[in-house]
Amino acid sequence: MDEGVWSFGYGSNMDIVALQTKKKVRVSQYAPAVLKGYKMAFTQGGPKYVEPGYGGLKKLEGAEVHGIAFCMDAESEAKLDRDEGAGKAYSKETVALRAYDGRDLEGFIYMPLKKTDEEHLPSARYLGVLCKGARQAGLDPEYISKLASHPVYRSEDHPEALQAREERNMAKSGLREVTRKELLDHKAEDTWVSCLGFVIKAEGSNWFGSHKGRDITTRTLMQFHGIPLDDNDDGGQPPYPLLANLTDEEVEYITNWLDFYHAGRSDKNAEMIGFLKEFKEQQESGMSEFVLPPVPK
Repeated sequence: MDEGVWSFGYGSNMDIVALQTKKKVRVSQYAPAVLKGYKMAFTQGGPKYVEPGYGGLKKLEGAEVHGIAFCMDAESEAKLDRDEGAGKAYSKETVALRAYDGRDLEGFIYMPLKKTDEEHLPSARYLGVLCKGARQAGLDPEYISKLASHPVYRSEDHPEALQAREERNMAKSGLREVTRKELLDHKAEDTWVSCLGFVIKAEGSNWFGSHKGRDITTRTLMQFHGIPLDDNDDGGQPPYPLLANLTDEEVEYITNWLDFYHAGRSDKNAEMIGFLKEFKEQQESGMSEFVLPPVPK
């Protein structure tokens, strides 16, 4: 009987709960393990000002990476390949793994197709995901401590992001009201995106398809907490979360996405179209029926 296919999770895939609930991978068994001859490096670039760096693997003699070896069926392997971009962003390589319990396992890893030595800072959210997965997996405390001490992206280190925030603060009271219907009408070619109520004209390819013509405040709040987005998508409609009830960390992460759309260009800030009428009315009323979906444990 075929026991399944083994793989090695060293980044967000260390979180077995998220791997099963969010990525729908059917895990039959798993164990903490070590991959020798490699190091984890944040070489995979992500959205500027939001998730600048994701974890990747680099070959390095004498180094080792701790993570989770997990076994799945062929159907889950195919789904994970699609989700991870196998053949497009990553190649698959077969490696030897040493489980903490002494077993020698053979599995595959995803290796970036684009080879680079340039590293980026991960977000505090992403690094937190890695540390949470590592702790839940019972990885070596020394390895977890080293991982947790890695520097993270901070908006205060980026003057252009702070300048964009100041520009928004100064312009907010004079921005015209944009209805949700008008925002939705600009979903296609002349794309608008709303975040924290600010309606920004998305420039060129600097947008995500799931963000077009809608407010993304709730969606990015769910992303911050690791809540499956497609299963809980609000479509950008009310009720919106009241900003006064959010933590500083939650507001900062959502604001990072606004920075991405507003200050993401290298030559100038994107155009501010207006402010979302429904979002403004809800914040001013101080009342909202918004309830955050359950956060995965």
